[in-house]
Amino acid sequence: MKMSRFAFYFCMATFFLSACTPSQAAIQSAVQETQGAWTPIPSQTPYPTNTPYPTYTQQPTVQITKIVTPTFTNSPIFTPTITSTPTKTGTPTPTVNPLTTPRGDGFYLVGVDIAPGVWRSQGTGDRCYWEIDTRTGDIISNHFGMAGGTMYIPSTAFQVSVEDCGSWIYLGP
Repeated sequence: MKMSRFAFYFCMATFFLSACTPSQAAIQSAVQETQGAWTPIPSQTPYPTNTPYPTYTQQPTVQITKIVTPTFTNSPIFTPTITSTPTKTGTPTPTVNPLTTPRGDGFYLVGVDIAPGVWRSQGTGDRCYWEIDTRTGDIISNHFGMAGGTMYIPSTAFQVSVEDCGSWIYLGP
């Protein structure tokens, strides 16, 4: 076991001075004498001559009791859900106005057999004749000549007659 220098010199001094180990009473006496030498004595001066130095207490050390290790979790994995294939519920058929269906040669009552509005001929002949009449038989408008033109049927007309113009297609009001 290795001895510090201070302990070594203390032992050597004790050995030379007393040649034996000092008693417990001798040690206590030496301690009291030493403490008495350092006790401050009040003085008559306004400032104390023997001011004790402030003592500092050691701050407690921080001990780590548990080391926290972060753990990482995987990101959630999203899987698609398979759903059933949508079924057709039926395509709604557009409401066909029977008054706007294509027309050929003939006599048509306006608002009963044919819709008022703009009609276009799909024919190619040069002997196309159409006529729009009032209730009394007066002619509102007519045409004789090349097919492929348009006619406007007013809502006030009574009847329409068509010959050799091909098929008539309704374009709108």
